[in-house]
Amino acid sequence: MPRDTGLNNQLLSADEFQDRRSRGTDSGEGTRGGMRGMRAGRGFTLLELVIVVTVIGILAGIAIPAYFGLVSNTRAAQAVADLQAMRAAVYLYYGDMGRWPNESAAGVIPKGCAANLPNNFALTNKWYTLDYDNWIPLHRRGRAPAGTTTAVGVSIVCRDPKLLMRIQSLIRNAKFSRISRTKYTLEIATLNGF
Repeated sequence: MPRDTGLNNQLLSADEFQDRRSRGTDSGEGTRGGMRGMRAGRGFTLLELVIVVTVIGILAGIAIPAYFGLVSNTRAAQAVADLQAMRAAVYLYYGDMGRWPNESAAGVIPKGCAANLPNNFALTNKWYTLDYDNWIPLHRRGRAPAGTTTAVGVSIVCRDPKLLMRIQSLIRNAKFSRISRTKYTLEIATLNGF
């Protein structure tokens, strides 16, 4: 009987199997290589799939929180940039007119300040609303927000306390006061001046 050295799903006697195993003659790769060749046609083992899924899960567990932290930091930086742009526009108005702009509603650019702001500047977005506050008349009547000496400021109204805390951590060279749970104010001037 002629001997077949290929792997054609033929049964081998124990002696032939041992002989091939010791000489490594299965498809020229030895027994382990032959087994790999056979397994490659079947796909991956359950253990291999579990390992891959676990590694992907670990990487996702590291990457997703880092991504959300980055997004939150970006929103806070954008809010600070918006506050500073509004603050600069109000200072320019004061320099041109010699007085502070009148109070305006939250999300509304004070009259006369739009020319000093970038094109398409908006005081409202999905995460927060900016509010220009001129509390000088309220201070004169004794009705200013409790505990504040700020007479003119730009406030940010936001429902996300973590975002407000990140914004506060970014503002270093100016007074940024908590007015309420959802409102913080960047001071522009006090009753005594700048």
